[in-house]
Amino acid sequence: MIRERVGSRPGRALPRALAWATALLLLAGCHGNESSPTPIPCTDLDFQGAITAMANGDVFLAKDAATCSRLDVAVMVNNLTGIWTVGFDLVYPASEIRYDSYTLGPLLQKGAPANPPVVFVNQTTSGLQVTMSRLQPDPNVDAVGAEELIRFRFLRVAAGTGLVDFDSSSNSTVSETILDESGNSRSASFGPQHGGLVTVP
Repeated sequence: MIRERVGSRPGRALPRALAWATALLLLAGCHGNESSPTPIPCTDLDFQGAITAMANGDVFLAKDAATCSRLDVAVMVNNLTGIWTVGFDLVYPASEIRYDSYTLGPLLQKGAPANPPVVFVNQTTSGLQVTMSRLQPDPNVDAVGAEELIRFRFLRVAAGTGLVDFDSSSNSTVSETILDESGNSRSASFGPQHGGLVTVP
């Protein structure tokens, strides 16, 4: 009787078979994931500033931040008083990176100015023309140590290396200069060796 009653429940084998089938499918899925290609991690863009020893009045470029698709380069001013208007040309390797945007740094925004500083960034075939200034009645500001004037964001174009630097050549259309609110030139130095080398992996 017991054998007959046990043997009369063939349905008991079905759940057990389903469980084994599910386990086999899960194992097959795990094995399939193991054989899928592993994503290759990207390498960040890099910028190495050329300046090695800073002096008072130096205006130089420094790496701010980077990912594998973008690079932020900051324009820094070291220990300089009487800053009101700043102008310069910037050249960069257009075959490796392209200009995207700018962010005004804290230097010209010191002292809660009554008017926001004005900034003009004009793209040319060779680089950027940059002019920025505080407005009346806001006074001059001073850079104490190395302070950020403005930051430029560049995006990846292609692998390679190239120079990002201030352009004081005959091609320059904006004088590399810093003026006080009376229009007097300040003792600022934009070079030589104040730019740097960008590397795009």
